[in-house]
Formats: sequence, structure tokens, C-alpha cells
Amino acid sequence: MQTLIVKLFMLLAAISCWLGLPVSAPAFLWGDSPLVTINGNDFSGDDYFNWWREWREEDLPTPESPDDFIDWMLLAQEAQAMQLDQNADYRKKLAVFLKVRSLMQLKQDEVSVHTRMPDDKSLWDAYRKEHTPLFNLHMLTVDSEEQAAVVKRFLDSGQGLSAAVVAAGLAKTAEELAASGPLRARQIPQPLRQAIQDLPVGGIAGPVTFGHVWYFLEVLERDEGHEADFARFKDELIRDDLKRQENELTFQLVERLKQKYAVKIDDELIGRITPEGFPEEEAEDVAMQVADTKISVRGMYQVLAKEHKLRGSSQRNAESFDQTRKRVVNDIVVQTLTGLEATNRHYEESPPLKETYDFYRRHRLIKELEKALILPAVKVDDGAVAAYYKAHPEDFSREGLVELAIVETKEIALAKQLEKQLKAGGEFFQVLHPLAPAGIETRRVPVDHLPPAVGQALKTMSPGQSSGALEDGETLYFIKLIREGEREFIPLESIRTDLRPVAGSPVQRRAGAAA
Repeated sequence: MQTLIVKLFMLLAAISCWLGLPVSAPAFLWGDSPLVTINGNDFSGDDYFNWWREWREEDLPTPESPDDFIDWMLLAQEAQAMQLDQNADYRKKLAVFLKVRSLMQLKQDEVSVHTRMPDDKSLWDAYRKEHTPLFNLHMLTVDSEEQAAVVKRFLDSGQGLSAAVVAAGLAKTAEELAASGPLRARQIPQPLRQAIQDLPVGGIAGPVTFGHVWYFLEVLERDEGHEADFARFKDELIRDDLKRQENELTFQLVERLKQKYAVKIDDELIGRITPEGFPEEEAEDVAMQVADTKISVRGMYQVLAKEHKLRGSSQRNAESFDQTRKRVVNDIVVQTLTGLEATNRHYEESPPLKETYDFYRRHRLIKELEKALILPAVKVDDGAVAAYYKAHPEDFSREGLVELAIVETKEIALAKQLEKQLKAGGEFFQVLHPLAPAGIETRRVPVDHLPPAVGQALKTMSPGQSSGALEDGETLYFIKLIREGEREFIPLESIRTDLRPVAGSPVQRRAGAAA
């Protein structure tokens, strides 16, 4: 029979009062002195703290006794005694948890602690490179090379851009924009950007061919950046710099691990894999090996074919098969090496992961005990399950996918200018092209995955409608609703079995949440 001896609890409480500490606060449990002994195993106040940190829920008051802790430990010890830790499902969940958390700790040790906050000079240099200059342009386009040659002759004779198009007799056929408003260099298509990159105010470039038309561009204003504009992008620049540091540190880690573990890649074999297949006689040859992990040509082809189907058929940024091949080989090396190193460091044996891992290990054992002893005894009829399902629709549904075109920007002045054109009846994709010169993105996403301002606007929109500028923090969004989705529900029949313990017991609901 299990025995339980509770020791020192009242003494520690008395000491805490003597020190002026509230009995309800966990401070009275500090120290290594045994708090309780359960079946011959001593547990200290620190053990209680570690359990409470993982177990507690938001706004849950601190217990005034260790009873919940004792009950929890008793259940975990009983599951261990029943050898439920040998169950395949338990071992799989434990392995996944340990791998994920070990990788997080490896990243913390080898990457995160070595990143440094960039100084203002490096941030300013990045700002100048990524966000400046800002141009205000006078632009003119003509439809043929012959027309462009005529305009160029008048420009060379000293006439201004507007006068040159009139003199060329093209005033009615050419398209002219007197002033574009502020445009960042990165918003201007590459051929046009290259033509004006070094032009001073008043300089004229052209003709430049782009999109089957010929452009002439005059620089009306040129802004090389200023502190107020820099401040708008500073947080973004900091994030980009830290990300760059993380990528470099990760690369260095992987290079060290390549030296530590045996990595063999047969580039010739992998190079003979095509979208159509691979030489059958080479199917079982080893295409790559990382430590003890070997991948055959057949296995590599299966991975490549699946990945290329996902990335190669994309409408935006589609990958070639060669690009997929290089990416997949690199990903396999990185994931295998970092996973192997994280596992071999045994982070679960020492803080800070040890306490979290021990809690998860015991809690999963308790879940196995519930499945073995408690759930079989739970009797819940179909009516109770259906009633619970009906009473909690938010738990078994999500907003349907909406399809929309979306443009996001921090260019407030330009966005407000374009918003006026939209409200005057301008076509969404044409008007907002200056904010997305590479093309306006369309998405199919759940509403709750969108910024709050966008989600709120969608509630009042019908398919085909577009919005004005929607403010969300320092970012503005323009959207055009293409197709709206209805709320999607998980069918009751597909989750009826899983709902039985939840519908039948508040205790089971709390245990499920803790898992």
C-alpha cells in the first residue's frame, strides 16, 4: 500500500509568518528541505515550485496546501509502477516533446545568446540602403520606339519633358503623370530605378523600355533620408539585423557540426534525379548520409517530388527543380545535424529544461493512467455528447477561408494619395500598383489570421468591394474581397469518441487543457 508522510509543512508556514511573508505566497516553500516524502521519495519546496510553475493557469490562486501536488505525484508514481511508460504512444509524445524543446535550447545556447543589438550607425546604413532615396517623378510613356526617338530628339535640343511631347505631336497619345508623389527606390521597377539612381533633381532619363512601353522620367524631388523617416523603420531594421545575425550564427553552427559528424553527399547521384524519376538501377544507392542516417536515391526522389509539387507549382516565386533539389539537401543536412546535436547534449538532465521535461513526463504518464483506468469507466451517452457539441460551437469551428487581394505599406503619404483615387472610382490593381510594383498579392486565409483592422473591415464588405486605407499600428492595408467563406464546422461524427470524456467530466476537461 502506498504510504504518504507530510512533513515540515506547518513549520515552514510558521517560519514564513515569522519572516513577514504571506502564507498564501509560494515564498514559504523556498529551500531544499524536504516538504513531503511520497513512497520513500523526498520532494522539496523547489520541487513544488517547479510543479506549480508548469501546472498553474492564469489567475489561479496559489494553493494553501500541497494537496494537489501530492495527488499529482501519487498518480504519476502509480502510472510508473504500472509500467505505462512503455506504451508506444507515450514514448512517441515524449520523444517529440524532447526533440522540439532540445532544439529550442540548442538555438538559445548557440545562436540567441550571441546576437547583439545593432548600433544606430549600422541601422542608419541599412536604412539608406533599403529605404532611400525617395523620388518624386514626372513620368511620360509612349507606345513605340519610333515615338520615343522623336521625343528624345526634342529633349536633346533643350526642351522640357512636357514641351518635348507636345513638339513631337504626341500630346494626345502619350500618357503623362505630372508628379508621382514620394516613391522609394525599391518601389520603382528595376529598369526605371537603374535609370534614375544617380540623377540629380531636374535630371531626365529615357527612353527606358519596361512593360512594352517607353518611359521618360524627370526627377522633381530627391530625398536621401532623414531622422523622422528613419524612426518609422527602426524597429523593422532592428528585426532584420537580428535575423541576419541569427542566420550567420546558424550557418557557423552547422559548419562546425559538419566537422563533428560524418556528412556524405553524392552530388552526382542526386543530380541524376529529375522530375520524371531516377535511374532504376541506382534506386537503393545512398544519395546522402548524415551520421547514421542514410537516404537512398529512391527516398530522396520521394522527398524532392513532394517538395517540388508544393513549391514548383506556386503562382508566386515558383521554384525550379534544381532550386528545390539544393534547398531540400541543405534542409536535410541542417535538420539532421541540429537534431542530432540537440539530442546528444541531453538538455533534459539539467536546468532549465530538466524541470519542464520532468513535469511533462509525469503529466503524460498521468494521461496514460487516465486512459487505462478512468476513461473506460466513464459512461457518456450520445445525447450528452451532442449537447456538449451544440453548446460549444466555438470549440469545433473556424471562420471560413476568405480570398482577398491585399496591399500593406508604411508609405503613409503615398497611401493617402492613392486612397483618394480609389474613392474616385479607380481600379484597385491599377491604382495601388505603385505600392506593390512586383504585383499585388492574393491570399486564401481564415479571417482570424488577418490583422484586426482587416478582419473588422471584412465584416461589412461584399465580394468585389475594396476598402480604403485601414490602419493597424504604423501599417496601412488596402484590401479587395474576392470571395468570402462560410464558417466551417468539424463534423460531430469525426470527433464523437474524443468528446466522450470531455463532455462527461469537468475534471477531464481540466486535465485535457493541461496536456
